[in-house]
Amino acid sequence: MNPAADIEAQLRSETIVSERLRARMLSVLFFAAVLLFLLLSSLLPEDYDAVFGSGDVRYRLIGLILAASVYEFLLQQVLSMRIRQGKSIPEPVRYVNATVEVSIPSIGILILSGMTSPLHALISPVVALYFIFIILSILRLDFTLSFFTGAVAACEYILLALWFLQDGGATVSAPLFGTTALYIARALMLAGAGAAAGVIAQLIRRKIVRSVKSIHERNAVIDLFGQQVSEPVARVLLEHPDHGAGMVRELTVMFLDIREFTPFADRHTPEQVVSYLNTLFEELIRIVSRHGGIINQFLGDGFMTTFGAPLENARHASEAVDSAREILDAIAHLVEEGRIPATRIGIGIHSGPALTGNIGSGERKQYSITGTTVILASRIEQLNKQFQSSILLSRRTMDLSGIREKDAEYLGAMHLKGTSTPVDVFRLA
Repeated sequence: MNPAADIEAQLRSETIVSERLRARMLSVLFFAAVLLFLLLSSLLPEDYDAVFGSGDVRYRLIGLILAASVYEFLLQQVLSMRIRQGKSIPEPVRYVNATVEVSIPSIGILILSGMTSPLHALISPVVALYFIFIILSILRLDFTLSFFTGAVAACEYILLALWFLQDGGATVSAPLFGTTALYIARALMLAGAGAAAGVIAQLIRRKIVRSVKSIHERNAVIDLFGQQVSEPVARVLLEHPDHGAGMVRELTVMFLDIREFTPFADRHTPEQVVSYLNTLFEELIRIVSRHGGIINQFLGDGFMTTFGAPLENARHASEAVDSAREILDAIAHLVEEGRIPATRIGIGIHSGPALTGNIGSGERKQYSITGTTVILASRIEQLNKQFQSSILLSRRTMDLSGIREKDAEYLGAMHLKGTSTPVDVFRLA
């Protein structure tokens, strides 16, 4: 699915969810109104008898409100079913539903006109229902539909007013109520409210579209950037830009190198070499990621991994050592299964402060880890060839990871290129 179609699909999904919320709110509102009507009429029977008399007007009003509550409840169930099916609402149905809902207060006005002056019914509290429907039409996230709701309310209201006026309903105590201008003004207010609701709905819709686009763009950047460094690095740098500005962090660096890789590559086809590396690295990367490590860069026949940056991890040294041990076990398992040929690797681990940040030019930057700690980790890894070992680590890493000296072989203080101070090196495997 292309991004535009995906955004439109998500918008339709958001629209039907907001439509369901609107129906739920109206259903609860109308049901609460019925309960309140019954409660007050039982607590204040004289007042209600004085207003409604002994006729059945009050019961017809209760029936109308209850029917509206049931209608909205059934609509909510239909919308829930459509959501589960992943379907949207046909546009004509949305307009028919808007017309039905707006007609509820019109019917209420007609019911009230049977017990009082018709023009009094036009200014009764029932008219407020028009505005409730108009306000909640914002949740439809459609300017046209909100404007349509206001326009239908205005038309129905002015038609009722004209009918009542020509039917002799203008016999009221206050002359103001008998003027056509009053009801035209009220109808214009309803239409204006619909337009205002439509503008708000459109603004909300645009914000949703912008948010969805932003999420798509963000995910696209993470997918692309994550292929270059790693998804965790990409997410941290996007969420915390200050991490890329440059800072010194205490971390652990691990270098891994495949032994005798050049002769292997010379003896096999490019397809075989790529397949071998993909099979091997897929498992090794999974192990590193499980321990919170980040693959900073691939080095052809190996890679550099960082523990503790940009994702903070107080156990960065322990996680690096654990992942190195698991890597050896995983390679042995892959060889045993016949998925890769016999493979020897060398791992060097060192812990210390390092400079982290985005390094490069204005055209291209890369999140990098630099400093003496990185250099020493690389030098320690190269010592594996000399000692025919698989895992070497510095005393700093030993101390931070809690490994006792008796659990590793001390190889001595090494004068490594790039530092003037000897580094104590230990063989773990």
